[in-house]
Amino acid sequence: MDHPMSFFPVGFNPRDPSVGLLDLVSIDTVDGVFRFILGGDGRFVDVDGHAWIGCQLLEAPDLQVSLNGTAPAGSISLTYIPDPSDGDLVAELRALGTEYILDREIVFWVQPIGAMAEFHAPVHAPIRWLTRKGASVAFDLSGPMERRITLNFESIGAGRNTASRLTNTTNDHAALIGEANSSLRFAPTDTFQEQKLFG
Repeated sequence: MDHPMSFFPVGFNPRDPSVGLLDLVSIDTVDGVFRFILGGDGRFVDVDGHAWIGCQLLEAPDLQVSLNGTAPAGSISLTYIPDPSDGDLVAELRALGTEYILDREIVFWVQPIGAMAEFHAPVHAPIRWLTRKGASVAFDLSGPMERRITLNFESIGAGRNTASRLTNTTNDHAALIGEANSSLRFAPTDTFQEQKLFG
């Protein structure tokens, strides 16, 4: 993933050849927030005491920042071969349904690491760099063994470029901001003029 350079904390030089970044993702659900390390194994505890669990099987390709009026979507995928003794993860997630993650925050973070010791005693807090909304969950069963679970998400800006269908009336203005503006009853309802004001 490509990360902006301007948001790193004071005292951290992202151009130092000895530093690194952990790619993290937190997923808000009905049961709380789950935290993961993308593309790496292990367990990392940040400066706030939150534990992030690593999984090399978890990937989030082609993350894009919202630019020039776009609201890019994306996905996080987990591909694995199930262990028969661990139960059926696909069936468990199907039972939870889309409502489990729908419109909840999926936040991508970067964790600055200045030295190997900071894996066990971090100095800097994770930095939020991308926020998305949960949209749907898809399942792919390839043959008798391989399983893929995909969490689809969309930009928090999705739908902002659509018309609100509100007009400049007292009622619609009240629906928009929570209080009525009685002066709007004098607003013209059409652009027809019987006589030009100028020219």
